[in-house]
Amino acid sequence: MAAHKKKQININLVVKDDFDESYSGQILSWALTYGRYIIIITQIVVLSVFFLRFRIDREHTDLKELITQKQALVESLSDLETEIRKIQGKLVYIKQISQGQDAYLKALRFLQDNTPTDMIFSTLILSSEKMSIDASSSNLKSFSFFLKRIQLDKKFTEVSLENISRKADGRVEFKINCKININEFK
Repeated sequence: MAAHKKKQININLVVKDDFDESYSGQILSWALTYGRYIIIITQIVVLSVFFLRFRIDREHTDLKELITQKQALVESLSDLETEIRKIQGKLVYIKQISQGQDAYLKALRFLQDNTPTDMIFSTLILSSEKMSIDASSSNLKSFSFFLKRIQLDKKFTEVSLENISRKADGRVEFKINCKININEFK
């Protein structure tokens, strides 16, 4: 009776190595498994940055062109701005002159209102800052009244009597110089 005992033979086609269980084997196994994903993600990031660089370069070029166009526009308007500034300066000058002319008119009105009827002006000089009067009056009282009016009014400063003389017929001839306070005439 041989009972035949069959021998069972286990044959492993894959040879099991202790390398998979070692530390370096585990690192290599992890690197081969997850390393592929890391390399793929890294390549995606690098390609994204590469294409982003093209987009940023294009935007940079567009902005440079826009700046060049704006500079040309500003430069073309600089002549206009210069002309406008000149005109503004002229307008300020014209305003000063017109205000000065108005001040002269008001100074003449002041003299008209405060000059005694018996006084005669031989010379009246008005400038932007000064007034000079050569006149004669029939008596000392009229001269005194006129001089006091000019001295007490704030429209005139530094009033000085340059020359005074009395003629044989009783007339008083005099010369008055003073500064005009333009601001008081506005």
